[in-house]
Amino acid sequence: MKNSSWIFISLIFFIIVASSSWVALEQIKSDSLQNVKNSLQTVTNTTHEALHIWIRQRKNDLILLSQNQSVLAYTQQLLRMHKEQKPIQDSAPLMALRKLMVEKMTLNGDVGFFIIAPDKINMASLRDDNLNEENVIFKNRPTFLKRIFFGETLFIPPIHSEVALLSASGEYKKRIATTFIASPVLSENNKVIAVITLRLDPSEDFTRVTQLGRIGESGETYAFDDQGLLITNSRFDHQLQRIGLIKTRDRAMLSIRITDPGGNMLMGFEPKMKNKDLPLTLMAKSALAGNSDANITGYRDYRGVLVFGSWIWDKDLGFGLTTEIDVEEALLPYYKIRSVLILIILVILVLTVISFFLWHLMQVSVKKAHRKAFAQLEQIVVERTKELNELSYKDGLTGVANRRMFDSALAKEWQRGQRSQQPLAIIMFDVDYFKLYNDHYGHLQGDICLKEVAQVLAKQSQRSSDVCARYGGEEFVFLLPNTNLAQAKLLAEKCRLEVLGLNLAHEITAVENLTTVSISLGVSAIIPTATSSAETLIKQADDKLYTAKKNGRNRVE
Repeated sequence: MKNSSWIFISLIFFIIVASSSWVALEQIKSDSLQNVKNSLQTVTNTTHEALHIWIRQRKNDLILLSQNQSVLAYTQQLLRMHKEQKPIQDSAPLMALRKLMVEKMTLNGDVGFFIIAPDKINMASLRDDNLNEENVIFKNRPTFLKRIFFGETLFIPPIHSEVALLSASGEYKKRIATTFIASPVLSENNKVIAVITLRLDPSEDFTRVTQLGRIGESGETYAFDDQGLLITNSRFDHQLQRIGLIKTRDRAMLSIRITDPGGNMLMGFEPKMKNKDLPLTLMAKSALAGNSDANITGYRDYRGVLVFGSWIWDKDLGFGLTTEIDVEEALLPYYKIRSVLILIILVILVLTVISFFLWHLMQVSVKKAHRKAFAQLEQIVVERTKELNELSYKDGLTGVANRRMFDSALAKEWQRGQRSQQPLAIIMFDVDYFKLYNDHYGHLQGDICLKEVAQVLAKQSQRSSDVCARYGGEEFVFLLPNTNLAQAKLLAEKCRLEVLGLNLAHEITAVENLTTVSISLGVSAIIPTATSSAETLIKQADDKLYTAKKNGRNRVE
């Protein structure tokens, strides 16, 4: 065979292979994008439905409370006093109503309440400092309050509080994010005479439901109001602090609008305008126009990172919900396949140039390479899926269980304890003066310190049912089924001594007579019943931890 003939045949063969690979890649990309779209829409719709279920449950709770005869009687008394301009503070109806409301609020961990007169003035509250003041909902969400006075029961999207509330750092601060469930109070003839509200912490159940929609390493589900303001916690607070969108230790909730900075700020891009002056992202524009849609062509999120997204605008709830994932992560499987195929094409080209007579051998080699490449890809997917499943219940820094695992285990053990009437104990741990440690030794050494403390704590109980978890920051928790208070206290003291035994230097600790790392511990135990709650058990342990720190730290309370 002449050289020109086999070169021509080889060239035709290569063109056919290259074209086929290109078509296959385009089909793979199309299928991958469709799968991403379906996944995003599924997560968005599922999270949306979960929020509806949670809000509907809280609405029903409040409606029942608004129909309580005692609540109605106290409200009518307060309304008469308000109309007659009599002092409400320290009045008998207010004191009785507060006592009743505290009992009801404790069941769900609510943080406050209001009784609002028709003139939008607070007639009753858990605090005296906002009595006889114009209600914060009317100031921030007047349309919602108007609808409630017309007879609707509504969820009020998060707003800034008007009074100091307990922050995540344990300090009382103003303008903390807060949210409400609000319902009309009806008289005997079904006339709206006032509005009753429950104040909720939006960083708890509301944000926790959306956090369940996080997929992969960069996926997040978040909510935003009709001004494009973020009303749930962001997965990327640490990134937003680094690029200056929010201050250090601040959270993104109610701090940033969902705007397009015009470039990837994580890569150093700096917008010329402030966040509040930038245009909304493609997703936010579409949602605020009342649309529910998805995008798999790519658009910039509020960090300027290219993402795919799915979104819903809920007119009844008055806020939008979106699920987004970085384009780079979403198309990672496609990029891997593309790299493998490009490599294969180059190998084919080299082999065809060397000799047409090796064509058959080359085909065999290519098939083997295909099988190997796809097998490797499949193995990577399997291993990655396994890692993600493990990581979803493990703290990435310390290696012990994470908050999600603890919450899940607590719910199961609480139900088991109710059935068996066996005690359930909790130990809350806190590394003493860890902020001073971080400031002095640096965050890298601080991470090492947390790892060593976590590992020594995890070794103190050998029962498979016990759960040692990182609760947040430098705080850890032990969940101890079938353990009474005395047994839990012994384990807590053992943990305290073991941490001291690590002899981790802490030269600037304020614990008396110590220059090493120590921990403070709060212990609580209870036999679960239908009328008690796991939140009460956690709060008791947390209160005891606070007492331990107040009494000098390095101790068990």
